Amino acid sequence: MYQKYVQSFLDSCKKDNSFVVMLKWDTMEEAHEKIKQKCILIQSVGNLIEKYQFGKTLLSYYKTGKIMLTEVDHIETLLDKLFS
Repeated sequence: MYQKYVQSFLDSCKKDNSFVVMLKWDTMEEAHEKIKQKCILIQSVGNLIEKYQFGKTLLSYYKTGKIMLTEVDHIETLLDKLFS
């Protein structure tokens, strides 16, 4: 399911099970709406970054179409839950 929204993802260089997710441009707004519905907003930094809590995972959404996820057990399962 997440493949509709996610272009790619890769391990971050951090040691806390972090991933960087790149969203597809044509579905980025729809993906952002799903994130806003399913996550708890923690902080908004200007008009560029929004930080959310999704279970135990911290999610930083960048308006450029990038998401930084930290404390991820299984990336594909998490993305399926987030974008279902």
